[in-house]
Order: sequence, then structure tokens, then C-alpha cells
Amino acid sequence: MKVGKIDSIDLNMLQNVLASSKITESQKAQFIRNNRAEIEKIINIKITPSEFKGMMKNRPLRKFKPLRNSFTKRGDRILLAKTLGIPVGEVEDYIKQVREDMSLVSELGFLPEDKFESIKSYVYRHGSKDDIVAFLDYELLRSKDTLKTLYSTLEYHTGGIADYFIRPIHRMDNRTMVRLYNVVNKHLDNVKAAGDINEEERTKIAKQALIQIYRLQNNSKLINAIKTYKTLSS
Repeated sequence: MKVGKIDSIDLNMLQNVLASSKITESQKAQFIRNNRAEIEKIINIKITPSEFKGMMKNRPLRKFKPLRNSFTKRGDRILLAKTLGIPVGEVEDYIKQVREDMSLVSELGFLPEDKFESIKSYVYRHGSKDDIVAFLDYELLRSKDTLKTLYSTLEYHTGGIADYFIRPIHRMDNRTMVRLYNVVNKHLDNVKAAGDINEEERTKIAKQALIQIYRLQNNSKLINAIKTYKTLSS
């Protein structure tokens, strides 16, 4: 089954496609790619000069300095190893094991709060896209205020996923966008089921989250293009 280009699309249709359990992640990513122009029209992507200035000024690591950032990552890994009480060489395997455990967990107590926060801080700076999706899912699961956590992580300068994707090395592809939205959508269903929001509020928040995730993707593409231009011009 292919999800091709269509003549007309609105935000509700986009939301329904991304939330559908009958379409694979690859098909959803293909849908985004095939309908990019229409999606950008309905979401009305714009970056103001002040937003762009803030994006460039306040990134968590040095702009376009991969070598220097690699030393920062090395230092962060050493600090995390000391926090967890494990050898430095075991950090990546430890994170991978935690990520796999998260996919199986049904109770929130398997990872102590202090260890979770330490690992999350490292992952949101240096982790893989798989790590980001897994930790966002678990962070929303264990949050006492899911909506507050969601709003925070989607904004810049909070140490959340927005700050992760503002780095040129962490470009958000369509599949990652789909996976992130699916995580958000699932937890909004949980918040509604708990009676904290009604259907109208759930739909409104889901649309806002979708728009912000799409903005993050477009911002990451822009920053990556600037990085490429600087590389070619140097």
C-alpha cells in the first residue's frame, strides 16, 4: 500500500493519517514526503528573525563545532559513568539496555528518578533518535503533569527534544517525526482517559503538538542546510 500525493489536505486529515494504526511508519513518512508542500501551507511554517537569532545563539552545544562537541560528549559520558557507578566504556550499552527495558515496562519504579534524570540529560544531548523517542515516551509516562512536560520538551532552552533537534547533527527525518507524534498522541489519549481533558481539548492540544513537531523538523532542516553551506564555503 502506498500513501501518495493528494489534491487537498487539512490539519484534521494529517492528524488522522499520523495517528492511524492501519498505516505503517514508513507509509506515514512517505505521505509526509509526498505532500510536503500542502502540509507546509496548512501549518504555515514561518521563522521570524528574532526566532532565528535565538535558535543560533542559544543552542546547547557549540555551533558547528563537531570536534569541540565530541570532547564535550566525552566529558558528559565520564560524568554520567560516575553518576551511575559504572565504567565509562559501559555507558552506551547501559543506555541501550535501559531503552530496551523501557519498551517492556508496565510499572514506573524500575528506574530510580535520579538515574532517569541523569541518563535523560545525557540522551537529550548526545543520544540516538531511537533513544529520544524511547525517553520521551517514558518521560511522559512517569510525569505527574503530562501536559506540562509535553509543552516544556517541545520548547527550546528547556533541555528537551527541541534542544536536541536544533543541533545540525540531529536532523529530524519524516519517520522520526511520525514516531514522536505517535508518542504524543498516545499520552494525550491517556490524559483524556484519566478525565483530565475532554475530547475537544485533546484534539486542540494534539494539533498544537503536531504543528510544533513539524516546526522543529523544518528548523532542523534549515540549520543543517546552513551547516552544509558553511562547510562547502570554508
